[in-house]
Amino acid sequence: MVGSQKQSEQHNNADSKDAATSSFSSQLRKVWERVTGNSSGYKADDDVPRMQISAIAAKIGLPEEQVPQIAQMIKKNGLADAQMAPMMQMALSKGVTPAEILAMLTSLGVAKSQVVRVMNGQGVLDDEEAQRLLEEERRLEEKRAQAEAENRRKRYLKKAGIIVFWLVIWELLDRIVNNRLVLAGPIRTLEALGEQIVQPDFWLICGGSFGRIALGFLLSFVVGFLLALIACRVSLVRDFVEPIISLLRTIPVVSFIIMLLIWVGNQALTVFLAFFIVLPLIYTNMVTGFESVDKQMLEMARTYNVSKWRTFLYIYRPAFMPFLMSSSKISLGMTWKSGIMAEVLATPALSIGKEMATARTFLDTPDLFAWTVVVMVLSVLFEKAFMALLKRANRPLGGMLGKRGDSNVK
Repeated sequence: MVGSQKQSEQHNNADSKDAATSSFSSQLRKVWERVTGNSSGYKADDDVPRMQISAIAAKIGLPEEQVPQIAQMIKKNGLADAQMAPMMQMALSKGVTPAEILAMLTSLGVAKSQVVRVMNGQGVLDDEEAQRLLEEERRLEEKRAQAEAENRRKRYLKKAGIIVFWLVIWELLDRIVNNRLVLAGPIRTLEALGEQIVQPDFWLICGGSFGRIALGFLLSFVVGFLLALIACRVSLVRDFVEPIISLLRTIPVVSFIIMLLIWVGNQALTVFLAFFIVLPLIYTNMVTGFESVDKQMLEMARTYNVSKWRTFLYIYRPAFMPFLMSSSKISLGMTWKSGIMAEVLATPALSIGKEMATARTFLDTPDLFAWTVVVMVLSVLFEKAFMALLKRANRPLGGMLGKRGDSNVK
């Protein structure tokens, strides 16, 4: 008798869990039908349907123009679990279903796995249903990762094919011309590069040029950023700085080289040239970035007494980072071109420019091409490393009131 009662209770519990799962799945299906108009297209492992801005605004009772601002902030800074929990409770109190909450938050840019985890912590979803949704998300992520890996492989193969094609054309032209004073093909260039690499001062030469050019760029980056920040805060500073920046932008590079040779000598020429060439570009783009900040977001930050540091991180930083990244990418190429040109003319000790000038003097075209390859490699490596740091600095930091993934949700 007791055994039959236990079996009956277990059977009832299983039925209730199946009913809950079926209920949530049916809610998702209804949301899918309302959003897409397709009554048969939704499957369990499909992504969550996206809701329109007007539908989200109507559900949570916000003005429609505020929803894109919220989505923009979530996209740039993320949404902490501790901030998401009260939003869910507010939505539930207004009669929004769990399926609609999931659709709304994912439409605003929150990861589905994070929403499910918080819903589970709030008791909106039971453990079994949350696990099922997380498993579906994992399968979708695997499919996306496989598709992205396949696309990436195709892109690499395409790029490799194009590079091989032009290398073959280059080598064919070298064999047709057959004059090492005029042209050196990839084979001759690699042979010359191999001879240079084994020289005892090769790495000192590369390090000398790299250090001078990198130092000039980093100085201009820091000074340009700080100068733009101060100029946007103090109009008097901007009035004095703008004419100097305009002047630096119009002076020819050759004039810079001649004047700096007289003022600082050939050893420090590259550092100062890189600084003055890059400074106007960094400053101008940073001023534009600071001025592009959404004034409504600043007003909202003041209303909620957000500190100046958090305002800078969560409102100013997402606004100016695209300008900073684009100007840095352009500036890095300009720095290396102008820096090596300055070294060719000034021939400082232990510099790639001096070696290129020597190759020019002795009409050693393979050596000239080999040092050109070295410059290209160093330039690409420096650009990749610096842009990776900027991308890391541009990553979302979490919500303005907490960190992404904060698990202190009650």
